[in-house]
Formats: sequence, structure tokens, C-alpha cells
Amino acid sequence: MPYRSAILSAVEDLKDHQTGSPASAIRGRIKEYDPVFASALDDSEDDTVAWNETLFQTTLKSLVTKGTLVQINGSNYKFSDEELRARAEGLRARAESMEDQRRRAATATAVVGV
Repeated sequence: MPYRSAILSAVEDLKDHQTGSPASAIRGRIKEYDPVFASALDDSEDDTVAWNETLFQTTLKSLVTKGTLVQINGSNYKFSDEELRARAEGLRARAESMEDQRRRAATATAVVGV
């Protein structure tokens, strides 16, 4: 789902963990950095990807309903505490996996070198 992933990436990039990010800032971040939507938001003649504001707003509301984002001050969005914990746990698990792979590679190199 391109809107979902673009919105989540924009919220993460904006890093407004206390006050949240307004929908306009999220939209602007997507316009600036997401190549899929950049041409659509530039109001260019290329209609390969059309920006759908209704779908954007619906996806924001859906992310709030699912508990991924929290809406604060009426128009700002930030990650929910549960989502932040899940993301942190995912990063921890990925780091542990990378460390395990590094150890295995070092052990395999040491055994081959003997």
C-alpha cells in the first residue's frame, strides 16, 4: 500500500515525537522525498501516478484507527507508544541477528585460517 508506507516513512523522517507532524508536513515530506508521488504532487502533465487527497486522508485516519499513529491537537500525527515499542524491538532483533551473523562469519574465517 503506497500511501501507508509513504506516510509512515514521512512521520519517521519528520521526527516530531512530542508535538506530532501536521498532515501538510507529512504531505510535503512525501512530495519532497518519495519518487513515486513526487511527479504527481508537482502538478505536472505526467498522470502516471495521480495524487489522491481523499485516499491520503483516509489512510491517515486508518492508521489512527489501527493504533499505528496517534492524532493529537486535532491535526498532528505521531507514532503511538505501542508502535514505537514494536519498531524498537524490531531494530533490536535485527541488530542481534546481524551480530550473530558477524560472529558466525568470524568463527568460520578463524576455522578456515587454521
